[in-house]
Amino acid sequence: MASIKNMDIKNGINYCIENEIFEEINNIYSTIKGGECSGCGDCCNESVGINLVEFLNIYYFLDRDRELKVKSTDKILEYYFSEYITKKSCPFKDENNRCNIYEVRPLNCRIYGNWEKKDYELNLANIKDKNSEFAEIMKSELNVSIPNEIINYEIKYCEKFKPYQSYMKKTDRMDLADNMFILDSKILANEIMALDYKDRGIVEYFIETLLEEELAFKIKVEIAKKKKLKIINRLKKITNISNK
Repeated sequence: MASIKNMDIKNGINYCIENEIFEEINNIYSTIKGGECSGCGDCCNESVGINLVEFLNIYYFLDRDRELKVKSTDKILEYYFSEYITKKSCPFKDENNRCNIYEVRPLNCRIYGNWEKKDYELNLANIKDKNSEFAEIMKSELNVSIPNEIINYEIKYCEKFKPYQSYMKKTDRMDLADNMFILDSKILANEIMALDYKDRGIVEYFIETLLEEELAFKIKVEIAKKKKLKIINRLKKITNISNK
């Protein structure tokens, strides 16, 4: 049983279509200051944080492309369940460093590179501190040793990206985040979905559509302890059958 139920997802998507929420998302995206990207794909190596409405937008996009959905689901399972063992690229990046969901890519992907360097470095240091704290907890409470290359992994500041105007200020990024949360709140306030609202990465959202959150984490820990990556192939088979 999954934490995020199919009926809730359908209700959420229908609400977004009927109330033009997806159009509002695009209106928010359209205000982001653009720039020149080299397309190197170096930044596409994380399960970025996304909003609920962005998850629904991406899910709706994938739901209309069966082949891409199956392919993405397999890579999502690989990313999530091997996360404490090895570092993988974003499940939506293809072999040519292109984004398979580029049309509906989330806010955090769209503003990457558009940071002032000092702000980016401060945020990166905060992430690394949190990763170290998490690794200590995993070791002390669950006896899971996360490799240092994963704990200390970082996406370097992008020197290649050149904004057309100027880099975004922190206040600009916060305004965008606030506007996205307002859209989330419409779904939550109207109780469209029976869903615990919390910070989730794009991978975590999709994992919770496949499995119950606590069960998924237990399996992930077991894989990390025993290095049994073959379990992931079994999970792929199960989810592919259930998604038919």
